[in-house]
Amino acid sequence: MQRITRVEHDHKSIMLWWNDGRDSVFHHFWLRDNSPQARHPETGHRVEETSLLAGDIRPRHLAINDTGGLEICWSDGHESLFSADWLRKHDYFNGARSQPPLPDTWGREMASKLPRIEHAAFLQDINARIRWLQAFRRTGLGIMHGIPEQDGIVLDIAQSIGQVRVTSWGKVFDVKAVPRANSVAYTNLPLVLHTDEAYRDPVPTIQLTHFVRSSASGGEATLVDGFKLAEVMRAQSPEQFQLLAETSLHFHFREADMELEHHAPVLTLDPEGRLKEVRYSNHSVQPFLLPPEAMEAFYEAYRAFGALRDRPEYRLELDMQAGDMYMVDNRRVMHGRKAFRSGGHRHLQSCYVDTDEAMGRLAVLERKHAEHKHR
Repeated sequence: MQRITRVEHDHKSIMLWWNDGRDSVFHHFWLRDNSPQARHPETGHRVEETSLLAGDIRPRHLAINDTGGLEICWSDGHESLFSADWLRKHDYFNGARSQPPLPDTWGREMASKLPRIEHAAFLQDINARIRWLQAFRRTGLGIMHGIPEQDGIVLDIAQSIGQVRVTSWGKVFDVKAVPRANSVAYTNLPLVLHTDEAYRDPVPTIQLTHFVRSSASGGEATLVDGFKLAEVMRAQSPEQFQLLAETSLHFHFREADMELEHHAPVLTLDPEGRLKEVRYSNHSVQPFLLPPEAMEAFYEAYRAFGALRDRPEYRLELDMQAGDMYMVDNRRVMHGRKAFRSGGHRHLQSCYVDTDEAMGRLAVLERKHAEHKHR
């Protein structure tokens, strides 16, 4: 168990020494702002406004308690009690940072280790559901088998995972060949790899696609991890990677009752340079309007990224049967299909789920599972 063994302070910071030899430094204001006693006991949210705290806050008294934690009496009269574990976890002086977990990127090798689950196990085995959703969180991909071949069941699955996002397509939308199609998706033609609905803001995050009926020959589902492609491009062609991250494109969709558009780059990065989103939809992107001197270089980068999708080492081809479903992170995994080779019938139903709700529900499942194990 880690304990504080010594504490001192100067005009701006508190210095701690630990029983394992580590030393830490925390700013006065940071500790006062993060006082556990200034948090709501149930929500954990701050109940004091940071901007209203005195900028020259100072400790009047410091003490190490019996558990090796830190007690502080502040110049504004507030009293804080920090546990040793909490201070170690948030020790920014020694490199603690707030950042999302790193994804597991993948290529063709994923075919032998796809996150799979049977529909019955998803419904009945909470541990199997947790493991499947955890794998999805890491890879942006999940496969389900044994789903009843009936309309609308994908909505039941989606609602058990998270909050369904309703769009102009409705809660559930059908994908099958129709006359006068307003999208290549509704034809028998091959569908190039893409992310969905790039013209929406925000883009739909999780997409579930249930193969309700599938008797046509061909039409294998194709899937590519866009994060993997971006990772490869960043390593091999960093200047092209930056062009795709810094150039905003115009995506657009129009039909009789709806018109949608959004401006965004192919690659969206967070302030730390980590990849947040891939938005690659060649069929909906509008003509590039760039300075003449930038046009050729951008086209080279854009085409290079598109070409990576078709390299066999990065591409999955799945022969999805009736009763199968794939679930993808639409901000990351590009999907498409190969051409149909012969007649038959193919009917898919899809819907969208919001990632925050889905991962929030998973966090609750994980917490309850952990609590149950420790009883």
